[in-house]
Amino acid sequence: MKNFAITAALAVLLTGAFFVLNGQAQAGEPSPSQEVASAGPGNATTPVTAKNMPTYLDKDLTLKHVDFTQFAQTRVRSLNRNHCLAKSRMKITKQSDGSYVARYHSIDYATVLCKVSRSKSKTIPYVAVLRYHELVMQAVAESPDAFSQAEFVAVSVIPNRQIFSYKKGSWQ
Repeated sequence: MKNFAITAALAVLLTGAFFVLNGQAQAGEPSPSQEVASAGPGNATTPVTAKNMPTYLDKDLTLKHVDFTQFAQTRVRSLNRNHCLAKSRMKITKQSDGSYVARYHSIDYATVLCKVSRSKSKTIPYVAVLRYHELVMQAVAESPDAFSQAEFVAVSVIPNRQIFSYKKGSWQ
């Protein structure tokens, strides 16, 4: 009986709070948890520099981001092709029941993320982070030759992060 009374009281309180917030939203009033943007006059005395410039206005940073993205795509394709457990070099293991299990690693291109930012260093003006997920793909078949038609599924995901610096005109 106590549990029902407590549950009923909470339901009434929460429902009342919902209707109050819903009424404010319909009246055009901001709710207490809703942030309202306001524009104020800018500080015209502060000059715009590379340090305080918004990212979307920094053309050099934008160009370096495009450059790094192309570099990263080439790098990821190379990593995927040259991996010691790539699909062309998958590991096939015979199980005790006579079936075979094949595993290979593959980079998920949809998860490739590039982030470029300015560095405080005088010799290295930009740094970049490349993130991607490496999928471990697995299939089971009756013979090693059957893996060419087997359906592989991802059994684990390995997150990867690599840090690069822009030095002497190239990403390293």
